[in-house]
Amino acid sequence: MNHGLTEDQASILAGLDQLLGSRAPAAPTHPVTFIHDAALDGAIAEAGFLDIAREPGFGALDAALIVERLARLPCALEAAASAIVAPALDIAAGLRPIALATDPAAAVRHLPMARALLYPRGEAAVLIEIDPARVTPVETLFAYPYGRLDGLEGLAERVVGEAATLRRRWRIALAVEAAGCMAAGVAAVVEHITTRHAFGRPLGSFQAIQHRLARAAETTEATKWLAFRAAWTDSEADAAIAAGFAQQRIAELTYDLQQFSGAMGLTLEFPLHLWTYRLRALAGELGGATVQSRAAAAAAWGD
Repeated sequence: MNHGLTEDQASILAGLDQLLGSRAPAAPTHPVTFIHDAALDGAIAEAGFLDIAREPGFGALDAALIVERLARLPCALEAAASAIVAPALDIAAGLRPIALATDPAAAVRHLPMARALLYPRGEAAVLIEIDPARVTPVETLFAYPYGRLDGLEGLAERVVGEAATLRRRWRIALAVEAAGCMAAGVAAVVEHITTRHAFGRPLGSFQAIQHRLARAAETTEATKWLAFRAAWTDSEADAAIAAGFAQQRIAELTYDLQQFSGAMGLTLEFPLHLWTYRLRALAGELGGATVQSRAAAAAAWGD
């Protein structure tokens, strides 16, 4: 099956790679829980990559291609909500970064840098513009910046669409971001097992590792194409299937990648955690794989 890029898509990704080649940070060798690169975030937004779905002739699939590529970076950028979710709702271009929450009172990823918080309330998708001074950072190991809003008093809420639209696009964004994190994690482990030796042989030459790494590669590819299909169709069923598949496979994939890296893989000096811990955070969003499976069944068969 040939899933080639269109000429426009190839040109967009080439331009993004050129920008990243000169600005993207290298994976750190010192212990960090997450990396946020405000200058890179601003450059990507200023270049218009996160508004691609708003352009005539483009859509959520083109945005998904960009988000998947950005999710491979060691730094945690807010791209998925801005590029995939916001264009489907009444949210002006440029109002970003955006944090997504099921509960606005909970600790939310990307909130310390966000200008807006988006969440479902009943049948509505609600947005509030926030003052970063009212956000308390929350320390976690999930490789994203997390924060908690100090109350909703005095913050104007605005309905920007339907909660169903928010959840559908959130599921697509979740799957796309997971696919990028998986790809980066697998690449980091492949480099490690190629250069690391045991019993006089590269770790990657052992058949047991090859079999499980093949499984990880299959999970990564399947997640990516399910996510891209969901972005292309923008359907409830495809979005739920893509998110549910990604969340269901995350535990197995992260376990194997950490094990292939040995004790080194559990340290903050080794960059693998920047993707596997992010995957762990994504695994629980929107209720986890069980909720997505029920949503997929409801979309396919109704009552």
